[in-house]
Amino acid sequence: MALAKPSGLYPCTRSLPQAKTRSFPSLLQPKLHPSPNPSLKPFDATPGLSLVSSSAPVLHLRPRRGFRAPPRASSDPSPLEESPQKDATSEYGLLRRATLVGTATVASKILGLLREIVLAAVIGVGPVATAFNHAAVLPRFSSSFLGGVNGPIHITVATTLSKLSKESRRQLTRKMLNIMFLIGGAFSALTYIYADEIISLTAPGLQVLAQGNLIREMAMNQLKLMTPCILVSGSMAVGFGCLTSEGENTYLALSPSITSIAVIASCAVYILMKGSSSSSLNSPLLGVFISSGASVGSLMQWIIQVMIHKNSERETKFISWMDFFNDKDVHKLFALMLPATLSSGLVQITSLTDLYFSSFIPGAAAGLSYAHLLTMAPLGIFSSTLILPLLPTFSRHTKPSSLASLKENLQKAIVLCMVIILPITCTSCVLAGPVISLLFQRFKFDSSASSFVSSLLLCYSIGSPLWIVRELCAVVFYSLGDGNCPLLINLIAIFMNGILDWLSLSVFGLGAQGLALSTSCVSALSVLALLLLLSNKLGGIINIRDMRGPFLLLLICCAISGFTAMFSYRMLQFFLSTISILRLFGLTELLSILLAGILGMSAFYLPLVFAKFAGVFLVDSLWTTLLNR
Repeated sequence: MALAKPSGLYPCTRSLPQAKTRSFPSLLQPKLHPSPNPSLKPFDATPGLSLVSSSAPVLHLRPRRGFRAPPRASSDPSPLEESPQKDATSEYGLLRRATLVGTATVASKILGLLREIVLAAVIGVGPVATAFNHAAVLPRFSSSFLGGVNGPIHITVATTLSKLSKESRRQLTRKMLNIMFLIGGAFSALTYIYADEIISLTAPGLQVLAQGNLIREMAMNQLKLMTPCILVSGSMAVGFGCLTSEGENTYLALSPSITSIAVIASCAVYILMKGSSSSSLNSPLLGVFISSGASVGSLMQWIIQVMIHKNSERETKFISWMDFFNDKDVHKLFALMLPATLSSGLVQITSLTDLYFSSFIPGAAAGLSYAHLLTMAPLGIFSSTLILPLLPTFSRHTKPSSLASLKENLQKAIVLCMVIILPITCTSCVLAGPVISLLFQRFKFDSSASSFVSSLLLCYSIGSPLWIVRELCAVVFYSLGDGNCPLLINLIAIFMNGILDWLSLSVFGLGAQGLALSTSCVSALSVLALLLLLSNKLGGIINIRDMRGPFLLLLICCAISGFTAMFSYRMLQFFLSTISILRLFGLTELLSILLAGILGMSAFYLPLVFAKFAGVFLVDSLWTTLLNR
């Protein structure tokens, strides 16, 4: 891709010779800033390392001692309009923000993983687990996707509010909080009334399973208990959007951990009351406790957010319906939010299609849930780390004069995500079996369940690197005020996923593994379609000819990483098993997985460092920022 020439923070005062690049000219082209006024020499030009280029120098300019800048006319644009504090893609602007949010997100993801470990131990992949996963479809969709961080309501509200003044932002937030609470109340009431019909529609296969009637009854009761998640989801999404528009992203990253803690606490209370015998862990009452814990967690998230808004003078006040009908900002926000919500709803209908077919396979719903969580955990971390700080930046660069900066920022984010996600994907594919056994295999989760879930994790991991690219493209579309293109792509994806699911089960007989593979294939095709549409909209994003070399190098690094991780795990397991103290404390498997994963990811980066590949030094800068905080 031919990158547009970025505007620097300060003008360069003398021209320098063109630097030579060693590889991949589209990504490693030096960024030189022309001098608008050669007579002034206020700066020393020192070569440094570009965030996009690894081998080409970029000028880091500093004022000469004793130099005093001439007065700037009031009509001149401020050179600090794109300062690091405001531009999330400056050298350390994005990285410092991303580090803080990423640390909070990692803590939240660890608690989420601990929640799933506890659930796997107490319910495994049995009837209670199957009922819970079918019952949680709508509440999970409302609280995690529509009302969660990086959901369509959050993104559209954040991009809209970031363009408004402080007073307009406060008024629009107040109105949207009330409107979304009323909408959530209506949908939660309908869900409670028609819970039986919803379960019958989304899981028809329960009627033909051996314990289908019992599972169906448990799922219906659990869905009714989780309707509060639907009630507060819209209001929480609006509040998250308001916080993001003001640069307050820490609570957003920590918020999901509240629900995780509540679910873990509900399981602990049940075991203290009923014990951990096999009969008690198969009781429908356990599902009641888990569902109640999920609802309590969502309500606690909402209450804490209300307190934050109240302390920030964004308290909720009721408004009249006429105020809603006459507000142009509300109309504009809903015009963007409705297609985005429908688009994300269609993405979840794709997952619902998987659950629809999985209802005919015993234990498939729970197995797909565990595998999907482990696949999405690292992706969610980097999604919150990169997408949240980039939202205001994308919104400010939507004018025709700033489209070049928008394309460059998007390319930087894509390169960084690929360099981080690919080694994680390679090692997770190779070490899927040992990881699942180490995390989940205890109590109700036996060796057969471990083997089943590890195969699903492998199938999901194949398409995981493209998921975050799809999220980035969707954010750019929403920033440009276009929610129709993602909607169109997701409509096509639904039909494709349904066809592939049917073929996987009825024609090829691939079972639950075929459902996971079809999801990966549909995600890859969706990303290609979004990139093509976005490229046409912005006048080109990626030059395919220039990207052939980098993609080939990344594929070679993936193969090296996977082989290194597999070989290292087998050798480490053999040698560490001979150490008595490690066997005594059961650390052989843990150390083998950790060391093999580290060696596998290191083998991925080593060729990139020698080739001076773009993106590697973004990772290095992110790590340096993390250590310096």
